[in-house]
Amino acid sequence: MKRTDLRSAREEQRRRGNREIILRAAEAVVLRKGFAAAAMDDIAAEAQFSKATLYRYFRNKAEIVYEIAYLFVEDMDVRLREVRGRDASASNRVAATVRALLLFLAEKENLTRAFVVDRSFLSLVEVFMSRQDRPGADAEKKFLQRIRIRRRDMIEGTRALVGEGVASGEFRPLDVAAAATFVGAVVQGYFAEKFWSDAKTRIEDDAEKIADFILHGIAHPGRISRSLA
Repeated sequence: MKRTDLRSAREEQRRRGNREIILRAAEAVVLRKGFAAAAMDDIAAEAQFSKATLYRYFRNKAEIVYEIAYLFVEDMDVRLREVRGRDASASNRVAATVRALLLFLAEKENLTRAFVVDRSFLSLVEVFMSRQDRPGADAEKKFLQRIRIRRRDMIEGTRALVGEGVASGEFRPLDVAAAATFVGAVVQGYFAEKFWSDAKTRIEDDAEKIADFILHGIAHPGRISRSLA
């Protein structure tokens, strides 16, 4: 490799490392202060960079917030891809997917909580959940496009898994797309309820109960029993 190529590679590695440091610092600040109160000065201090350095990587705080949210979804997608790719029955992988998703949300509970209760982030969520695009800054449009793609990939992964179960006879004939939506809705509904509930339960126990509930709904008669992977 030429010297100039080595220099470019080192510079790119340095930039990726600095960007990662900034995002992790921003996440820490958001967890302490919320999205609205988090300022570029706070993030710079947390990352131990000058504010000018932050602006070399991100144009404003909004871009940092979008990136934090995207990385949250990306990490979730990577976790679920690993589970769905295992050499196991469709039933076991559905159960393992439920458990992996709940454990991920529990591990990221503080960040998830910030997403749920911070008013300054809710307007972004409203745009994300809407199928209608609206005029906005380029950063917002790019973020929405990226996160929609990730969300679509996760849904398609669940659909493919349910489809495998139908093809193998593990699951009864059903609307695969509707079943995938049902799985996601049950898991998200559980977490939303847990967020507001004072009851303390083990995620692992709840995951098994939810997986049983889901599999009883989609399993082929006589093939309901299974064990969590």
